[in-house]
Amino acid sequence: MNKICKPDYKNSLVNLANSILQYFECPVYHTSLPAIDKFLEKEYQTVVLLVLDGMGVDMLEHNLSEKSFLRKQMVAEISSVFPPTTTAATTSIYTGLTPQEHGWAGWQCYFKEYKRNIEPFLKRDFYTGKSLDVDVGKEFLSHKKLFEQINEQGKYKAYGVARFWGGYNVETMNDVCNKIVELSKEKDKKFILAYYKEPDSVMHHTGCYSDKTKTKIKSLDRHVEALAQKLKNALLVVTADHGLIDISEDVRLEKIKEIDDCLRLPPAIEPRAVAFYVKEDKKEQFEREFNKRFGNDFILLSADEYIKQGYAGEGKIHPKFREFLGDYMALATGNRILQYQIPNGLDSVEFKAHHAGLTQKEMIVPLIVYTSDK
Repeated sequence: MNKICKPDYKNSLVNLANSILQYFECPVYHTSLPAIDKFLEKEYQTVVLLVLDGMGVDMLEHNLSEKSFLRKQMVAEISSVFPPTTTAATTSIYTGLTPQEHGWAGWQCYFKEYKRNIEPFLKRDFYTGKSLDVDVGKEFLSHKKLFEQINEQGKYKAYGVARFWGGYNVETMNDVCNKIVELSKEKDKKFILAYYKEPDSVMHHTGCYSDKTKTKIKSLDRHVEALAQKLKNALLVVTADHGLIDISEDVRLEKIKEIDDCLRLPPAIEPRAVAFYVKEDKKEQFEREFNKRFGNDFILLSADEYIKQGYAGEGKIHPKFREFLGDYMALATGNRILQYQIPNGLDSVEFKAHHAGLTQKEMIVPLIVYTSDK
């Protein structure tokens, strides 16, 4: 039985981001994170926040020894956001906002303006794979990242180091670490926000506890330790956007006629945090059929109840967020994923492990802190 863990927006990635904003004298949106605030009582020439995609606490404990650098330097366990997935969680880290504030509900959302389920990160139709000329992230969901907010404030310097943003050509973990070291040598008090895509990718394809996963996480541990030793008068903070869980069954919803007949649009968001758009006269049938088949593995809530119960956080709701949720949200508690394929659409991707559910393995991420006084 999986341990279920709701997001804690008083001890979360959102609060970590607001601690950074507070330290660099920027406006804050939510309370700060006490576990990092005590380290930020000191002045540093450089503060680095490094996000390793998918590296939840469970991944560390199962793939690294207690003597490893990352585990020795872990000072607390904190909560991701819901759903614990890259689009929602990294955007919360990057902005200091909760999912219902920034609007990035999950990997793919239905945009009524284009009558498509679109992946904002990749700018393509989720169900057909067709590349789109529109950038819905920029058009509807644009927010300033922490380093942009700090630079705009004008008192301190800040930088972004990632493959898709920040302005630097960094492809590998080695590239990311080298750029952080280079930027840290500048004399001004500064902040560096950095991101790397692993170990998420290897776990999706090989599972949480595979040999390849262990090898990848050990490699990341060595890279971060080497990075830490090269920093001077610096605070290095390492965390993750989410963890992952191994998958026991990949359910194809389009093959279940009793459920498919109820849908007015294909499902959206994530395979473990599913938004359903249901025909008005089929809602009772949908609830009955869904709970009969998946009640042991998913919690089914109306979209309004999902918001009311605080899964997406606090604060003003983004104008697009409510419509992204459809009529119902299904929140995973077991080890199954729910996928859907349209006629003549892309084949659904096969996963060994996934995330975006309510389990502790997916929700709890590490707060790793290293201070360099040299």
